[in-house]
Amino acid sequence: MDFKNLIEVNDSQLLGVSAANKQNVDLSVVIPTFNESSGIPQLLRSLHSSLLELQINFEIILVDDDSPDETWKIAVGLTQEIPELTVIRRLGQKGLATAVICGWQHSNGRLLGVMDGDGQHPSKTIKDLFNTFNEGNHEIVIASRYITYGGIKKWSFFRRLLSKGAQTLGQLLIPGAIGTVTDPMSGYFVVKRSIVAETELDPVGYKILLEILARSQANNVKEIPYVFLERSSGKSKVAVSHYISYLRHLLRLRVQPLRSRALVRYLSVTAGALVLDAIIFFWLFDINNWNLTRSAAIAGEGGILFTILLHDLWTFAGRPVRTLKDRIRRLAGVQLALGVLMFLRLLAINAFVNWFSLDPLLAFLLTLTVVMPGGHLLGSRFSWRNIRA
Repeated sequence: MDFKNLIEVNDSQLLGVSAANKQNVDLSVVIPTFNESSGIPQLLRSLHSSLLELQINFEIILVDDDSPDETWKIAVGLTQEIPELTVIRRLGQKGLATAVICGWQHSNGRLLGVMDGDGQHPSKTIKDLFNTFNEGNHEIVIASRYITYGGIKKWSFFRRLLSKGAQTLGQLLIPGAIGTVTDPMSGYFVVKRSIVAETELDPVGYKILLEILARSQANNVKEIPYVFLERSSGKSKVAVSHYISYLRHLLRLRVQPLRSRALVRYLSVTAGALVLDAIIFFWLFDINNWNLTRSAAIAGEGGILFTILLHDLWTFAGRPVRTLKDRIRRLAGVQLALGVLMFLRLLAINAFVNWFSLDPLLAFLLTLTVVMPGGHLLGSRFSWRNIRA
């Protein structure tokens, strides 16, 4: 067997992703694998055929974590049939996200792509990803399961619930970074090389897209639909440990605000909204002697409007451009999302005052600090995501 297209690396070989594409390659597609020997020939042939139809300079880089079933050796056997294929065998290190980074480190493409090696990502979608990139000044193009015409074939209700729950948790915890996309857990996307080269990546687990969205300064992100296919061979490697790693990843990204300007701005706006809420209430209730409920309602509305304005013009400035119609829809969405919460807040204030004889100002401050931060977080979940046509 000819091993000239095989590269072996170990955990001591750490390289940066260079900013330049040395060989004028338009697209590099990285496929991370582990025990996928039965399905990898069909996947590589199908992907190769799709890329040939684009009539571009491309390369395919398969990164295998030294699979016991020797997936890497099966792939090397296809390098004469697919001359654009390079196989990397990683020794002493495992993990999907780090395997993708390893592949990018050895790539030459102007654009860097990634797709799973289990056959669940349709190869033809790579053409849509590349063509969409060329149609606009995009920095990341994501294949999404959750927009119109996308979907998932033959998933159990429990797995759908886990996937949707993980997605929603990510959008709640890191709204500035991933709240603008519907499928931040997608493993099928294309990104500008410059975005990866300029971003310090330190992923935990297997969701490399989450890492890029949270740590990079990418603003122009586009999603296209695709249907997530059923496995044709092998078995799923998704386990409870993957969800634990995903949660660890989210928490790590959440507690490192200095690495995300959007997160710092988001927290600043939330704090400013709470202060404005309190000032308006004191002015209406304590100085002008307005009714307690009316004062709290107007103050809360002032905080909401302040939040929407500052997030649009400052926190998420540069994210997908919004028209006046989009902003009106966003305002309506926030009002709807927070309407019930505002009503409960007013009930709580009155209950504290009338049933527990609490001082009105103290009751207001108590509900403000306990209820409203969560309310603003909930509002961002519904508001600064992609608005579907």
